[in-house]
Amino acid sequence: MQSPRLIVCGVVLSALLVACTTGTTGAVGDGGTSDGGSSGSSGSNPVATPRVTFDSTIAPGTHTVKECPKTGTWVTIGSFGNPALGRVDPSDPESPLKDPVRPVDDGGDDQGGKVSVSCSVKQTSDAFVVSATAQLTGANGGAVTMTGSIRPTGESRVTLAMTKQGETFSATDCVARFDTAVGHAIASGRLWIQVDCASAEQPSASQICSTAAQLRFENCAQ
Repeated sequence: MQSPRLIVCGVVLSALLVACTTGTTGAVGDGGTSDGGSSGSSGSNPVATPRVTFDSTIAPGTHTVKECPKTGTWVTIGSFGNPALGRVDPSDPESPLKDPVRPVDDGGDDQGGKVSVSCSVKQTSDAFVVSATAQLTGANGGAVTMTGSIRPTGESRVTLAMTKQGETFSATDCVARFDTAVGHAIASGRLWIQVDCASAEQPSASQICSTAAQLRFENCAQ
């Protein structure tokens, strides 16, 4: 028969072994790495790829045809689809649209060209500071750049420049506004908005036109 002293020592020794074993394992974080300090990047969240959906038109507007000899579609990247076609299952409001928005990722392909996207949408006390650029190479290519401070409601004034086949129309007093019925909104890292420029100029050709653009940037810096 074992003595009580030996039994107590055995229990204490077992408890010490369990405690030591537990103490050598760090807590596992979201990325699956331990608190022990792995220097790899496996514990960080992946960075989402910026993407864009953009379309624009140009027309004389309040200007004469001589001042603006252009009309029609200007630059498009991706597609805003056709919400009017409805959903795949009309009885289910969560069913996908038949023709949904089709954004294009930075580095993606569209219309036979390559798309590049760079954007940031950063919140301040009462607005969002936006800087967004997208470019499409190829025969149907073009580019758009928008900068400004945008309030989450109402209208804001922004700078917009749109380039197609070497021609750039730009203005510093364009009106940015939200159409909530369509789904327009702004938040840190993303933007969907309408921008109208009543007098966008191309000084090199002495032209001045009215431009309209719908911009949707996602996965931007924030």
